[in-house]
Amino acid sequence: MKLFLTLARSSWGVGLVSAILGALSGVASLTLITLIHHALTASDASSSASQWNRWLPHAFAAACMFVLVTQVTAKFMLVRLSQATAARLRYELCSKIISAPLPTLESVGQHRLLATLIDDVGAITYALSSFPAVCANALVLVCGLIYLASLSPILAAATILMAGLGVGMFLGGIRAGNRSLCQAREDQDEVVKQLRAMIVGIKELKSNSSRCLDFVYDVLLPADSRMRHSLIRGQSIQGFSHSWGRLFLFIGIGLLLFVWPMLSPVSNATLTGYVLTILYLTYPLDGILGWLPAFNAASIAVTKIETLGLLIDQPEDQSIAGSTQPFRRLELEGIQYQYQSHGEPTFRLGPIDFVLSAGEVVFIAGGNGSGKTTLVKCLTGLYPPAEGLLRWNDHVVNTRNRVDFRQLFSTVFVEGHLFDRLLGLDAETEEVARWLKLLGVEDKVDLQTGKISQGKLSRGQHKRLALLVAALDDRPIFVFDEWAAEQDPGFKRVFYQQIVPELKRCGKTVVAITHDDRFFDVADRVVKLVDGRLQVQPQEHSFAVDAPPTMLPTIIDQRDSRAA
Repeated sequence: MKLFLTLARSSWGVGLVSAILGALSGVASLTLITLIHHALTASDASSSASQWNRWLPHAFAAACMFVLVTQVTAKFMLVRLSQATAARLRYELCSKIISAPLPTLESVGQHRLLATLIDDVGAITYALSSFPAVCANALVLVCGLIYLASLSPILAAATILMAGLGVGMFLGGIRAGNRSLCQAREDQDEVVKQLRAMIVGIKELKSNSSRCLDFVYDVLLPADSRMRHSLIRGQSIQGFSHSWGRLFLFIGIGLLLFVWPMLSPVSNATLTGYVLTILYLTYPLDGILGWLPAFNAASIAVTKIETLGLLIDQPEDQSIAGSTQPFRRLELEGIQYQYQSHGEPTFRLGPIDFVLSAGEVVFIAGGNGSGKTTLVKCLTGLYPPAEGLLRWNDHVVNTRNRVDFRQLFSTVFVEGHLFDRLLGLDAETEEVARWLKLLGVEDKVDLQTGKISQGKLSRGQHKRLALLVAALDDRPIFVFDEWAAEQDPGFKRVFYQQIVPELKRCGKTVVAITHDDRFFDVADRVVKLVDGRLQVQPQEHSFAVDAPPTMLPTIIDQRDSRAA
C-alpha cells in the first residue's frame, strides 16, 4: 500500500490511466484466446457460423493491434511516471539531507544515505515500471475465470480452489522470505560502508599487506557473506513458493483431464476450452507471482526511505537571502558541545568563552584530538551548541538565523570536499586567473567552464583550490583548518606572509588552525585548545613579516571597486 501511495503522490491520474490501459490490454489478450477456441471448435454447418468464420481473421488481427497499442501506451506512461517518482524521491531525500543538521547526518552515516539514494530508489522504480503488466495480468485472470465459469461453473469453482491453494502457499513463502530480505537490506548498509572505506583508504591498504588481508577477510567478506546468505535464504524461499504455487495450476489440469471425466461427464469442447484457457492463464498468473518479490523489495525500500526520512527530518531554514548587516563582532558565551557514542557521552568541548572582532587574525593551536575542528564547526554554526550562546553582532544565533549566520564564513576544512566545478560564484575571469597564478594551479581550472581537473591533484593542490573557492566567495570571515599543514615551504610563506596579511588589510577576519609556531607573529592573538578547553597563548615570537609585493591588493581592490 505504501508503494501505491508513493506512486499516487507523483501523479495518481497517470497511474490510473496506465492501469486502465493495462487492464484493457488484458481483456484484449483474453479475447484472442476466445477467438482461438472458437476457431478450433466452431462448426461450419450453419450459414451464420460460416459468415462469422469469415470475419474471424479480421477480429483476431484487430485484437492483436489493440493489445499492442494498449500495452505499449501503458508501459510508456508508467515508465515515465516511475522515473518521475524516482526523481521526486531523490529530490526529497537530497533536500532533507541538505537541510538536516550536520551532527544528525554524521550519526546516520554516509553509507546509509548512499544506499538509500541509489538502491532503494532503484527498487521502487523497477517495481513501478512493471505495474501496467500486473494490471493487465490481473484482469486477464478475472476475465479468464468468468469465461471458465460460462463453460462450467463447477469446474470453475474447482479451478479457483486449486489456484487459491497455490497462491496462498506462495504468499506464505513471500512472508517467510521477507524476514531474510529485510535483514539483507540492513546488512547492505554495512557492505556499502566497508566498500566506501576500501575506496577511501586504498592507499593505506596497499601500503600494508597485513592490514589489507585483515580488512578483506575479517571485515569486507564477512559483511558481504552475511548479506549474501540473507538474500539467498529469502530469495530461495520465495522461489520455491513461486514454483510450488505455479505447479498447482498444472495439478489442476491433470485432475481435470484424468480424474474429472471419471466423476462427471464433460464434453470434449469444454475440456479443450478449459485446458487452453488454464494454460494461457498460467502466463499472467506467473507474471503476477513473479512481480510480488519486486513489490516486496520496493515495499522494504519505501519503509527504509521513510525510516531515513524520520532520522534526518529536522530541517533548518535554508533561505539564501542572507543578512545585509556587516559583521562587527562574534561572541561565544559558555559554548559546550558533547559527542555521543552508542548513547554514552565521550569527548566534551568547552565551556568556551571567546570573542572575535572584525578585521582580527586569530590562530588556534592544540594537539590532535583537542577539539580544534569541533570548535571551528561550532564557531561557523555547523554544530549547534549543546549549551551556551553564540552571538552575532549582539544578536543570539538560533534556528531562525543560523543559515544566514553561516553565510559570513568562507571555510576550508582539513578534509573538505572539492567539487568538480566552481559553484555559486560570480567572479570575473581575470580575478580567477590571478588567484590561480598566485596559488600555482593555473592548469587545474578551465576558465571558460569553471570545471576543476581533479585527476592528479596532490593534497596541497587540493587545498589550494579549496582556498581559491573560499577567496572567491569573499565572505567577511575566513576560516582555515590546518590549511598549510600539507603545503611546501614556499606556499606556507605565501599563505602566512601574503594572503593572511592582505586579507587583514582588506578588513577580513581570519581564523586559522595551525601548528606553524614560527608564523604565530602574523596573528593578533594565538589561542590554544587543551582537552576541549581554551587557553590564551602569549605572543613569544617577534619575527618580522616579510610581505613582498603581491597581486592580492589588485584583486581585492578591483572587487571592492565593482561593489562600490
